[in-house]
Amino acid sequence: MRYVWLLNFLLISLTGCGGGSGGSAIPQIAGPNGPSGIQSPGGIWFGRDSANESVVLYIAETGMLRATLHPQGSIIPSFGGGTVSVSSNNVVTGTLEVRGDLVLPMGLRSEDLGCAISGSVQERQVLTVDVTCSDSGGVVYEEALQLMYDPNVYERDSSLDDLAGEYTLEFQPDTNSLSIAVDGTLFGTFNNGAQCLVEGSGTVIDAEYTFIEVTWTMSGCTNQIGNYEGTQMSGFALVNPAPTGRPGSYYFLLTGQSPDGLYSISVLYERV
Repeated sequence: MRYVWLLNFLLISLTGCGGGSGGSAIPQIAGPNGPSGIQSPGGIWFGRDSANESVVLYIAETGMLRATLHPQGSIIPSFGGGTVSVSSNNVVTGTLEVRGDLVLPMGLRSEDLGCAISGSVQERQVLTVDVTCSDSGGVVYEEALQLMYDPNVYERDSSLDDLAGEYTLEFQPDTNSLSIAVDGTLFGTFNNGAQCLVEGSGTVIDAEYTFIEVTWTMSGCTNQIGNYEGTQMSGFALVNPAPTGRPGSYYFLLTGQSPDGLYSISVLYERV
């Protein structure tokens, strides 16, 4: 978790000086590559909620969404995945599923949340949205957010050639490895909660922007707590948004449905 706190802080700091899924189909978003008059929601959008906790929405040009926010006043960020679309008059609508909080010291999870998103976008400038998240007991997070766009990270080019390589995690490097080929094929071992083999691929969404879509499946899991076998994860890899760290590192933000509920991965892969 400490990685996402650092990454979210740096995203806000960098931009402040001028320069962190549901299984539904991803809608096609109009914008620079679509019909005129409808703006793209694509970007890294950051801000703070009414409790002064950070909110970051990562939205691809396709409308694919990953997010970090703090429902129920938690100091630990929760991660979510979903989609948004833009219609005429730049109206934004979408859905988001958010992982339930971890309740310490018992290690139990609260119920995952279903969220509705509505608002408007000024392309590459401001995203103004209402986010309402509920569980079976009712609304637990309701915020009116004005989120700013971060061009410093999002507008970096992306390519599979740049992504290709060997990676590890700073913690437990002997049991965390990821190998990515020039065609985007990836495989490795993941030992951070889930203790599994991973196999999947990376795909460039738009070469003018940093997001690379990543999907992988977990198998051969040996963890004693949690059931991750067969879990399919998806989300983004993006060039390390922090100004520090090993050159060539990539931040991965993935979500997927495990048998135990929504599972999320938020890690910085460092190039070997």
